[in-house]
Amino acid sequence: MNRNLAILIVAAFAAFAAPAVAQPGSMHLSYNVRFNYLFDNREFDASDEKYIESETYFAAQLLPQIGILFTDASGTSHSIVAGVSILRDMGSGKKPSGSFDDLSLWYGAQHSFGRGRNLEASAGIFPRLMSDDGLYSNAIWSDVLRFYDSHFEGLLMKYSAPCFYAELGCDWLGKKTDTTRERFQIFSAGKWNLLDWIQAGWSASFYHYATSGVASNVIDNHLINPWLQFSVPGRVDLSLKAGLLAGYQRARDIDERPHIPVGSEIAFRAGWKSLSVKNSAYFGDDQNIYYDCPAPEGGIYGANLYRGDNWYRDFYDRVDLSWNPRIGKKTRLLMMASFHFDRDGYLGCRQVVGFKTDF
Repeated sequence: MNRNLAILIVAAFAAFAAPAVAQPGSMHLSYNVRFNYLFDNREFDASDEKYIESETYFAAQLLPQIGILFTDASGTSHSIVAGVSILRDMGSGKKPSGSFDDLSLWYGAQHSFGRGRNLEASAGIFPRLMSDDGLYSNAIWSDVLRFYDSHFEGLLMKYSAPCFYAELGCDWLGKKTDTTRERFQIFSAGKWNLLDWIQAGWSASFYHYATSGVASNVIDNHLINPWLQFSVPGRVDLSLKAGLLAGYQRARDIDERPHIPVGSEIAFRAGWKSLSVKNSAYFGDDQNIYYDCPAPEGGIYGANLYRGDNWYRDFYDRVDLSWNPRIGKKTRLLMMASFHFDRDGYLGCRQVVGFKTDF
């Protein structure tokens, strides 16, 4: 959508919503502005760019939003929100290929059942941060995708209670055309506090990569990740998280039978104030079986089919050293050095600087 048209829509929405402020107890106007910044320098020449190329992601994003909020007689809260997403890669002056439309627009509802139990639902084009993104394995969504693909187009339902949380959503990623595949991703995650120091949870993805006018093949790429986490709170926070990664993959034009790759992901973290060290490792089967296969539409399937990191092949180890301080009440800074290894040794490293602010 043309950006000027998107801004006019938001402005018109604000003009329509403004009179609601004069009706206390019925409706009111809300607004929010977020700014995200990312510098991610990737150097993998040490492994001849075995899995990914050496390159730098350098981008800024502005997300202004405005909406109407009201509560009905049953106590259910409703919201209708519109906004724009302005994303720029530094130096190019253009948004990256495949990024979402500039306009966001969604409806949300929230109902409380008392005793800390809440049900929420959102539908439309809404920010990714409305999901509990931290529950998902990087095998499902990569770091870069989480930044650039900042919105879902679909729906999201969430249920929370004092010791339990669960969400289920659908992200519609492609409408079938002569050149574009129909594709969508159903995702889910949750956690249950068994004890003060033990959590159980899951993340899962059902990704359907369907046909276009030039591609008649259908590929299924599904993944489930149940896990347990043991935490030791204190002056130094310690945690150990271990989970299963079980996939179901089938390219119907390549294989008669599906592949069911199975592996495990284990992560250890030690944190003190805003400093942390995290070591995560994967052991198991190749979770990116068709990554390098040629696609009918040209090129390889690659990141179009596998939305997670391209590391989950055999054995993979990652060490993150990070500093993530809060600057005031609304802004967090991130500085991180990330080192990557596989069975053959050192692959390369990343240097990351970013910050997020929310007004």
